[in-house]
Amino acid sequence: MPFNQIALAKYRYYRLALAAGMGLLTLILTLGIRIYEQTRVINQDQERVARHTIQKLETLLQPANAVSFDKLIQSGQNCSTQQPVLQQVVARLQTLRAIAVVRNGKILCSSLSGTVNYDFNQLLPQLALGASHLQLRASDNMSNAIPTLVLWRAQASDKSSGLLFVYNIGVLANFLLEPQPPYASSIVLNVMNSSLEYDKNQIAPSDALDQTPILSSSSNNYDFSVSIYGNDAATLAWSELPAHLPLSLLISLLTAFAIYLLSGSRISLAYPISHAISHREFQVYCQPIIDSADGRCVGVETLMRWKNRRQEWVSPDVFIPLAEQHGLIISLTRYLLKQVSGNLALFPARPDFYISINVAAQHFDDMVIVDDIRQLWLSAAPALSLMLELTERTRLQELSTEQISALKEMGVMLAIDDFGTGHSSLSYLKTLNPDVLKIDRAFTASIGTDAINATVTDTIITLAQRLNLKLIAEGVETREQAEYLRKREVDSLQGYYFARPMPIDIFPLWLERYEKADFSVSSL
Repeated sequence: MPFNQIALAKYRYYRLALAAGMGLLTLILTLGIRIYEQTRVINQDQERVARHTIQKLETLLQPANAVSFDKLIQSGQNCSTQQPVLQQVVARLQTLRAIAVVRNGKILCSSLSGTVNYDFNQLLPQLALGASHLQLRASDNMSNAIPTLVLWRAQASDKSSGLLFVYNIGVLANFLLEPQPPYASSIVLNVMNSSLEYDKNQIAPSDALDQTPILSSSSNNYDFSVSIYGNDAATLAWSELPAHLPLSLLISLLTAFAIYLLSGSRISLAYPISHAISHREFQVYCQPIIDSADGRCVGVETLMRWKNRRQEWVSPDVFIPLAEQHGLIISLTRYLLKQVSGNLALFPARPDFYISINVAAQHFDDMVIVDDIRQLWLSAAPALSLMLELTERTRLQELSTEQISALKEMGVMLAIDDFGTGHSSLSYLKTLNPDVLKIDRAFTASIGTDAINATVTDTIITLAQRLNLKLIAEGVETREQAEYLRKREVDSLQGYYFARPMPIDIFPLWLERYEKADFSVSSL
């Protein structure tokens, strides 16, 4: 049924709703993808901050590995001779606060205090037991305790002797643990169970920290780790949502607009076709069908031509598929039947003359074609015959025996159009019981040029003759083709060689001139 204005308005609302829905979905997907990607990037940046902090701390500690034991921990040396050497090492390394010599479990000499006598096992039990090579501890010899980081290097041959490197980590932390907003609002150094947070200048137990770190990373070379505190990657990504909105909105609007246009193409020609039917813009053309034996015109195939409101011709290859796709092909066929029934006086009033009409498979649903022929064709009391052409590209196998019997009883002939080009099946030749097979123009055009198609053409001709079916060859354009088909006893011919499709009201004039010219195939 043609679209009416209410249906068109409803479809516009549907298009708007579809476009809005797809635009919103695109917005959500775009933002989701952007948030996901931003979360991944921020997480990588936070890991990069942790790795960079570890690298800075390792760079601080690595020079201590190059300090030689030889002149520093030999027995028999007194601190007065060792202290200047220790002070030189501290001055050379710059980042050190002090170096202390440990011999046989005793801390005997310090670059900062000179001669001392501390029990290494009691003062630094964790280092003495080998649980770690690093320890965070507050300095003991100042009124304001300053956090220090102690690095223990034991002698390879004697684990009770070695060097202690003391770093003023409280001062260095402002550089080493400097946070990098927004990826890290705070960075904490962890050594064993102690922690030092940036800008706190105070060592605290690790379990005393209020927050949970968003990530922690350990050094591969030393016994410490760093923890990053702040907002997690997902929270930071969502906080940047306003920055992503403009581009995402633009993409979603473009998507919605594209969907609106694409959905509009569904009725871009559907509504004009409906309008053209109701305003009689379609014109009926017909092409003569010639008997190959005596050259008489025995029928016509009716064709639809469309000149739209802008006076432009629209190809049948365009509007026929669209009419089928949008459920307008039945209305178009009814229009054709009405026009032909209303112009029966233009055709010879004899039973052996027939008018051929192309019919789509949809027209056979629920006996619709049978009812339409009764109402539109038989009601006009035609003196000539009607032939329905069914193309192999339609669902021929779905036509019921009841429909075929009803059409046969009404005197309607059935023809399979474009035979040999579709999904051919000998089984439905028997089911349909057609009266005519129409040879496709592609096979006709191959006559004299294509041996393979010529063989197929001969096979079709032989098949039809054995089944007692009449044959009509389409696309006859040359004398050679007409003579070839006539010699093979093809019943009828149709093509430009005889006449091009013409308006229905021109056909009587053409037929009169044709008959006066005593035209026959054998005389060509």
